[in-house]
Amino acid sequence: SSLKGAGFRQATLTAKHSIGFCLWPSKSTNDCNQYSVAQSNWMNGTGDVVKMWTDAMHAAGLRVGLYLAPWDQHFPSSNTGYQNYLESQLTDLLTNYGPVYEVWLDGANSPGPSIVDYAHVFRLARQLQPHTLIWAGPEIDQRAAATSQPAFADLQWIGNENGIASRTSSSLDTLNCGGSANMNAWCAWETNVSDRLPDGDHWFWHPQDTPMSLSSMESVFFTSVGMNTTFLFNVPPSNTGAFDPKDVTLLQQFGSWYTSLYQTDVLKGQPTTVDSTWSAAGFDGSKAVDDSVCTYWAAAAGKTTGRLEVDPPAPVTFSMLSIREPIELGERSTAYHVEIKQNGAWNKAPKDKSGNQIKGTVIGQRQLWQLNQTSADAVAVVIDSARGVPAIAEFGAY
Repeated sequence: SSLKGAGFRQATLTAKHSIGFCLWPSKSTNDCNQYSVAQSNWMNGTGDVVKMWTDAMHAAGLRVGLYLAPWDQHFPSSNTGYQNYLESQLTDLLTNYGPVYEVWLDGANSPGPSIVDYAHVFRLARQLQPHTLIWAGPEIDQRAAATSQPAFADLQWIGNENGIASRTSSSLDTLNCGGSANMNAWCAWETNVSDRLPDGDHWFWHPQDTPMSLSSMESVFFTSVGMNTTFLFNVPPSNTGAFDPKDVTLLQQFGSWYTSLYQTDVLKGQPTTVDSTWSAAGFDGSKAVDDSVCTYWAAAAGKTTGRLEVDPPAPVTFSMLSIREPIELGERSTAYHVEIKQNGAWNKAPKDKSGNQIKGTVIGQRQLWQLNQTSADAVAVVIDSARGVPAIAEFGAY
């Protein structure tokens, strides 16, 4: 309930961390049976945290992800049969708990290629749940890419745990997703951070810890979602099994902020002017301001540049811009900038709240730009170069 109220649509449970303790009564014939909830006093050994949690998630309409650590300090990779041990746990998790949308395989201290064939692990996950997305640490992806039958993850690590992506974060960059071996693939980025970051204990709960401030969480939202990546936010359960009340308060505050963020788009439904349009009907400029990512403006065939102006009949005031491409067509822009018309003149290099010009390379899923409160007669997004015909799904000002 806390996660849903905060606006999150998916959450990942750490079903087994590197300590090796399984939060489910493993059905596999391996050592996990001897180091799991089945051996605890909780519910007299009949409990299954993974089932309780996935049932609650499915009932709430939230997507399920599961974290399974390849590094295991209880059953070390030096033991015989480690690959079978890991894959039997993966089979448990992807067979018994309904649809799982993401599998997280942490690369930290993960066993090397002589112990685990990670390409085989990837193929097993996709065989068990064809629609699941695999996130793997770069160490694992490199090993899966180097096999005679290479396989690649679907999602990759941004490279830090501070919640910071960049304006150049592109799903076509596979640096942490198999590297050059995967150069023609698509691999989206996850930008992760823990709500415990300010106090130094990054991931786990301790009674003296306090979560980050709401303003810090908002900032991470803009440096993750606002930079074409997914925001992955760690909230550690306390020793009661529930979230700490301090974390619940933060999630409630963020939920209120997030609900209001996109509430008033002053460009929605306003008149548009474009320099070219795709010849078929249904791709005119109005499709970029209709509040639907399922429609989009497209420039004319053969074009690799384009200009979309939104011209309200009266000046509008805003403090955030949102630009989105129709992501099903891929990342098309390679250079763009925004222009703002004020007092009858176009400012071709307006600045954001931090003093940076509002321009970039990648647009992708979404680029968010924060501004000091600005009044404008018109606003334009200009595609200076693109891989194909420029297309904008939504251009909004809030």
